[in-house]
Amino acid sequence: MTDLIQTPGELFIPVTVEVKPAFSLKELVSEFPDRQTDWTIPEAFLCLVLSAALADGRMAQQESEELIALAHRSRVLRNLDPNELAAINRTALKRRADRPEWQAEACRALPHDMHLSVFLHCLDLCLADGVMVPAEAEYLETLLANLSITPEDARQAAHILSVKNRY
Repeated sequence: MTDLIQTPGELFIPVTVEVKPAFSLKELVSEFPDRQTDWTIPEAFLCLVLSAALADGRMAQQESEELIALAHRSRVLRNLDPNELAAINRTALKRRADRPEWQAEACRALPHDMHLSVFLHCLDLCLADGVMVPAEAEYLETLLANLSITPEDARQAAHILSVKNRY
């Protein structure tokens, strides 16, 4: 036999459908901001990681070795020939010396999706010699602010890299 609907209200049952937001190219604004800067991405990257290694006023052998390894494996730097890398190194050092806001400028020159990885490289370099001194911590704190790294991401990064560099 055929089941009969007892009440007319049971004929149409409401369905909840997730409404997806419309596609908007405005999302690309954060990925491709209008940056008026004379910094290139490789210059900004090298300046920040080099500064991390120099944050305590000296560059330990482990930090130097880490920087060289990073230059060989990072996509930002590895395709540069030695003369280009040397020129970028000179530019980074000159800007550090000549510009009071060099760190903020370098951070603004980087794409947003690089911010966390750059912070991780800098933290790793500061920990490479097995010691974290107040000058390094101060550099990293300022870097966190300039890169807009969340406290949760910073805490997790610090925990992971401190264990990595301890053993």
